[in-house]
Amino acid sequence: MKSVARTAALVAGAVVVLVSPVVAFRAWSGPADPRPSVGAAPAATLLPGDVRDATGRMVAGAVWTGLVEHDPATGRAVEAAAQSITSPDRRVWTVRLRPGGRFHDGSPVTARSFTDAWTAVLRERWAGARLFTEVARVKGAREGADGVAGLKVTGDLSFEVTLDRPLNGFPSLLGDPAFLPMPEPALRSRDWAAYARRPVGNGPVRVVSNDGRALVLRRDGARDVVVRAMPDAGRQYAAVEAGDLDVATAVPPNRHASMDEDFPKRHLVVPGRAMTYLAFPGWEKRLSSPAVRQAISMAIDRRAVSEGPLGHQTTPANSLVAPGILPGRREGQCRLCVHDPKAASAALADAGGLSGPVTFWYEAGAGDDAWVKALADQLRANLKLDTRLKPVPAADLREALDKREVDGPYVVRSTAAYPAPIAALSPLTAAGTGYRDEYALDQIGRAEGAATPDDAVIPARLAESALLRDMPLLPLWAPHDHFVWSERARGVTADAFTGLRLDRLTVTE
Repeated sequence: MKSVARTAALVAGAVVVLVSPVVAFRAWSGPADPRPSVGAAPAATLLPGDVRDATGRMVAGAVWTGLVEHDPATGRAVEAAAQSITSPDRRVWTVRLRPGGRFHDGSPVTARSFTDAWTAVLRERWAGARLFTEVARVKGAREGADGVAGLKVTGDLSFEVTLDRPLNGFPSLLGDPAFLPMPEPALRSRDWAAYARRPVGNGPVRVVSNDGRALVLRRDGARDVVVRAMPDAGRQYAAVEAGDLDVATAVPPNRHASMDEDFPKRHLVVPGRAMTYLAFPGWEKRLSSPAVRQAISMAIDRRAVSEGPLGHQTTPANSLVAPGILPGRREGQCRLCVHDPKAASAALADAGGLSGPVTFWYEAGAGDDAWVKALADQLRANLKLDTRLKPVPAADLREALDKREVDGPYVVRSTAAYPAPIAALSPLTAAGTGYRDEYALDQIGRAEGAATPDDAVIPARLAESALLRDMPLLPLWAPHDHFVWSERARGVTADAFTGLRLDRLTVTE
């Protein structure tokens, strides 16, 4: 499974510790500071090929210009650093760069800025490596390898990428931070720690300082943007209320209900690109009937869990495709995701019932205990099941799936690598369920190899219908992002794949 899914002190000293940060915070973020300010959890890293969190993606989207960008309104890929990305067969792709591209240090953006950066992602085994090996499936791409057969530089501003199989979504995939360029000095030095502290990109925004507490980003013709390290959602929210912060990138659960009143017309919920599923081991005979799995789906009150243990941070699923995937997605595909305990009980009875313990497997330490317990309690109440919980380390869960030792439903998380329905559906066939329906797999192959992304929509929908009919795994909910902002903030724009667009953020004088 890919995705299974992570003092004793003197009173005087304590006063200093408590007061000093407040004084310091107001000194560099108070009303006298004219710069737009954003609160966010600290990024794990600013290495583009190793970005693995929302803050990293947000910063990368401003500091670098990738080959393509995703239109926030439509989700479609638009050429950016690339002048063209073409292929006669959707397997061998030719990329031509726009002339005149420069990094912030003045060095030119060339074909090798991309191919050598991509090779580094694989060689260093960064988080983005799986996009080359598992999603794009670039020919010869292997983690740890110092060369990739499928990358060929054909000129200063052109290169070819050969994939193992046709993928019409490849240009859209190139919008991920894993595919960003790096300047030759950084690639030559391999001093990744220094580069991560002050990355040099080729985008509209450049990093001018980064002290761990605040990241200052400079834009030509506009005020600097300050991204403050504020992991606590409650602190962000209060800071915007007090006028000490312009944009909060998170909203605490206890303020969700008052968000509209606190920030009228100044709040935004951005649907996500990830989804949480409940999967079923195909080798467990008691769970082999689609009718049993469908009954379990109808017995789950997704909204109650989303608004309860998950603290209003998720959107209940009505499709296998996350709501943040805009092109080609259809609402309401999963009719059996509607909570209907009476129909669920009747469907389970018609299927012969489900006796004996039903054990829910999930990753220990991932923060899932409360919602898994709530879900198990619902099934106990609505279907009279003997539900039990089994949290295990992630590695043990993967091993148990490989050995077919998992004997009950298990939690799967999956994130679409690019905005297309097939990007959400294809990974589900590798979720460890053993599901191998020929029709569904054929439609997935047709969608991936279609002539255009638009041509891929119909086979993707047919594949989704087949997966929902058999329900080897059922969708639960998709995380979403919240933003609230001050009265002076303008241009607050965000999407599921880039996050907040820092280059578009302004404030009134």
